[in-house]
Amino acid sequence: MMKQAVPRATDSLATPPGPLQKAPALDMASVATIAPQETPRSDPPTRIFGLQDAPCYRPTAKEWMDPLKYIERIRPEAEKAGICKIIPPEGWKPPFCLDTEVFRFKTRIQRLNSMEGQTRTNLNYLDQLCKFHRQQGHPVFKIPQLDKRPIDLFQLRKEVTARGGYQKVTAAKKWAEIGRGLNYTRKQCTSMSNALKNAYLNIIMPYESYLAKHKPVLSANDNATGTTAGVKREASSDSTMETNQGSLATPAASPPSHHDTPAPPARRSKRIKKEPTSYADSTPTSPATSQSNRLSAEPVPTKAVDEAEANPKAICELCHEGGHLDRMLICDGCELGHHTFCLNPPLQHIPKTDWYCAKCLINGEDFGFEEGEEYSLSSFQQKCNTFKKEYFEKQGFVDGKAPEDAVEREFWRLVESTFETVEVEYGADLHSSQHGSGFPTSKRDPKNKYSSHPSNLNNIPVLQDSLFRHINSDISGMMVPWLYVGMCFSTFCWHNEDHYTYSINYMHWGETKTWYGIPASDAHQFEETMKQSVPELFEQQPDLLFQLVTMLSPGRLVANGVKVLALDQRPGQVVVTFPQAYHAGFNHGFNFAEAVNFAPPDWCHFGVECAQRYKEHRKHPVFSHDELIMTTALRDTAPATAKWLQDEMVELLERETTQRALALKQCPSIRVIHEGVDRPEEEVQCLHCNSYIYLSQIGCSCTNKVVCSDHMDELCKCAESEHFLRLRYTDDELRQISERVHATAAVAAKA
Repeated sequence: MMKQAVPRATDSLATPPGPLQKAPALDMASVATIAPQETPRSDPPTRIFGLQDAPCYRPTAKEWMDPLKYIERIRPEAEKAGICKIIPPEGWKPPFCLDTEVFRFKTRIQRLNSMEGQTRTNLNYLDQLCKFHRQQGHPVFKIPQLDKRPIDLFQLRKEVTARGGYQKVTAAKKWAEIGRGLNYTRKQCTSMSNALKNAYLNIIMPYESYLAKHKPVLSANDNATGTTAGVKREASSDSTMETNQGSLATPAASPPSHHDTPAPPARRSKRIKKEPTSYADSTPTSPATSQSNRLSAEPVPTKAVDEAEANPKAICELCHEGGHLDRMLICDGCELGHHTFCLNPPLQHIPKTDWYCAKCLINGEDFGFEEGEEYSLSSFQQKCNTFKKEYFEKQGFVDGKAPEDAVEREFWRLVESTFETVEVEYGADLHSSQHGSGFPTSKRDPKNKYSSHPSNLNNIPVLQDSLFRHINSDISGMMVPWLYVGMCFSTFCWHNEDHYTYSINYMHWGETKTWYGIPASDAHQFEETMKQSVPELFEQQPDLLFQLVTMLSPGRLVANGVKVLALDQRPGQVVVTFPQAYHAGFNHGFNFAEAVNFAPPDWCHFGVECAQRYKEHRKHPVFSHDELIMTTALRDTAPATAKWLQDEMVELLERETTQRALALKQCPSIRVIHEGVDRPEEEVQCLHCNSYIYLSQIGCSCTNKVVCSDHMDELCKCAESEHFLRLRYTDDELRQISERVHATAAVAAKA
């Protein structure tokens, strides 16, 4: 049996028990269900950043009856863009089959500027400055302004650091030069040098001195304990910074996506959350919140541990001793105790605001999305339409009807704005197995001709040419479609698909969804550009590229030599993403899309590469690649399958026998056990790197945990004689299976 996916945050979003409360049905006449006539963009292109459009294809009705074969035919050209658009034939119009009176879903809250990598880095630094000064008893309520705009304190710090620090800048009289680097001129502001110098001296320098004192100690402690500073893999919250027209306020929070997004584990927010709103069918309120409407948070009660309520075993993280509970502070980040007299410098009084230990203050917390409210489609439509109308009326557009290029430009302006926050919601990664599919299905509507149509997204993963038909289990979000309910500016951040598989996305109805794609050939350059652009985020979250929570402007990427293309998806249109292709995008308004993964034979070598990448980053895979190849070899004896499978078997055989030989060389006396049965997934997953080791595992009699040959030293401290090498297939069996596949392929070649 293949392996189940790691549960995602949305796995638990089931319909509430008890009688279904019906909402007003969605008026399908109020949403676009047919795309307007496609008109090619001008040449040269007028799209923002000068991006070229990704290719668009129009299959015939006959070609659309075999979508995987059609995608294989267009692949040589389309994969060079990473994404492509397909406009189905004229007569292909599957009905929308969800019951809109009972369909309900929860959203994710997205703060646009918190998702852009460089802006988030800036906001994180402002957050740290705010926390630091508040803890020191002299909070900074306003960011100093120059030329009627707040000084960019993070960029000021970078400019000063690049020139050797405060003392050298002052001695060399380079404050005016720094001002020019921040796009100020003496003509605009005569006191520029003094203003920048004072801002650095009063706000930045105290914190930099604190960093210089504490960060080396924290790094040494982390290295000693074998941890990575700032990495919290299980629970975290956003450490973004809200600003009130230049005022330093308290943090806010934000989640990931799959296909037009995929999803990381559930994230914990430290914010006090609102009670869940049931179905949200009341009068809508705008989800957009401009910074001018935000207020600083009120101080919270003391963080000292009450003697009567405290855990008597509470231990100080600094002196590693208990006692003195009346002087024990609990960090609002890690929730660990610290004696006030052990701090450097010691605190004489218990702070009346949030308090963070040095590690949490410096490193912050991992970024993730916060759960929003629960809606019906009709209530969410009201919220979406009200938001867009009010937002773009303020921009001067009659009745809020802004052209697509204006929406696109405004989206990227907001994403890159440090001091303006707009908040939207996205119904992303909703399981069709729980909510139902927008397509008719054989189980629900067997007589509908679209239920069995090959291009129905419920059927694509298990078509004849998809390897997923050899997976018995329901891999969440890959074999079963996920649903996406968007609103204006709701976003899916840069990511590629789980296991580098293909994805296919169909828009049932609604407003445009804009996509950006990067081909697999530029994936490495994209990753390097991301790391160079936001090194601070990668230091805090080394697995950031797996988290689906970060945007970076296509303009920045293009400037760094990354190939980026774009397309606009409208109702009834399909978007295909290719293996290892990064993609991102946003919605122009209320819409409904559905997406699923598939894996034809040409995907296999990408799958091997992705499995290795997951291993290096210790990321949990969704399924075992080797088990999928072996299951295909044993079940599918068709000559056509053997033609492509023979190369995959050669690669698997060489890799597996090499790993077994390595294990035997390292432990000559290790016991070899052959078990010809499948084991539970926790018994075929490496304890250290989390990779599936379906074909062979190294274990010990002292534990049911196992490791791969690369991590034998991580298993236990028992004697070598206690260890064993457990094989699912012997070397001879693997060779026999491989030879059988080759023989079938040879016969097919002669035919």
